[in-house]
Amino acid sequence: MYHYLLILHSYFRWLVLFALLFQIAWIFINHRNNKIFSLKDYQILLRLTTIYNIQFLIGWILYLNSPIVTAFWNDISVGEKTRQLRFFGLEHMSMMTLAVFMINIVNNLVKKKIGSNGFTYLWKRYIWISLIILSSIPWSFSPFTNRPNFRF
Repeated sequence: MYHYLLILHSYFRWLVLFALLFQIAWIFINHRNNKIFSLKDYQILLRLTTIYNIQFLIGWILYLNSPIVTAFWNDISVGEKTRQLRFFGLEHMSMMTLAVFMINIVNNLVKKKIGSNGFTYLWKRYIWISLIILSSIPWSFSPFTNRPNFRF
C-alpha cells in the first residue's frame, strides 16, 4: 500500500503545483487590476483549496505508513542528524501542515471580504504560503533531499 500511496502523492503534487501557480497568477492579476472579490471568486478559491486538502490527506496517510518516518521516530537522535530522515520525518510534514492550515484559515477569513478588496488580502498571504510549499517539496534538484520528479 505504501508504494501506491507514494506514487499517488508524487503525481498529485503536479496538480497541486499547477493549481498553486494558477492561483497565484489569478490572485495577482485581480489584485493588480483592483478587482472586487466576489462570491464566484470565493467559490473558485474553495475548489482550488480542495486540491490542497486532498493532497494533504494523502500525505498524512503516507506519513503514517512510511518506513522513512518510522526510522526517524524509532531513533530521533540519529534521525535528526540524517538529512533524509529529518526532512521526511519532521520538516516536510510540519511545513506542509502549516501551509494547508494557513490556506484554510486565510480562505475562511477572506469570506468576510466578499464585495471588497479580497484579492489584496489574498495576495499578501498567498505569497508566503507559496514559499512555504515550494521550499518544502523534495525536488529532484534539491541539495537537501532529492526524490524523483516522476515515480513508476
